[in-house]
Amino acid sequence: MSTTVQPTPSTMPDQAVSASLTVEVMTDLDDGQRTLVAATQGNQGDLQVVTVAQALAKVATLREQADRIEALINEYAEKVMIPAFLTEFGIQLEELDTTAIAESVPDLVDSFRAFAEVKNDGSIIAAVPKGQPAAERLAAIRDLVLHLQKQEQA
Repeated sequence: MSTTVQPTPSTMPDQAVSASLTVEVMTDLDDGQRTLVAATQGNQGDLQVVTVAQALAKVATLREQADRIEALINEYAEKVMIPAFLTEFGIQLEELDTTAIAESVPDLVDSFRAFAEVKNDGSIIAAVPKGQPAAERLAAIRDLVLHLQKQEQA
């Protein structure tokens, strides 16, 4: 079973997510003691001595921010880049439900990123697994287009 993905104009609002963490073990010049310091501002304006637990808490916060950054990247790929790419190259995108294939050939499903075919009229049909992360999907479609262009030149 497959579904055709139709490109739609982006309605994505402007937004920003940032993350910064610097952790360093350094020697205190006054007493020679080793200390753990951390800063979460890019300019290290909040540099301070921290405990191991405090540093790990900052790492947990950084992971949450990194997840939000990854989600923003995938949203951008899905709402802005993929529709523009499909339109620019005249690609019809099909999402494939790979559940049935997974039962008989699990290795194929694990490595399946995308497949493309050029139709007689020159248009392209690309098939991708349903539920594929948008950034991965964009990279797979881009690789297919580059491969097809290289074949045309050969």
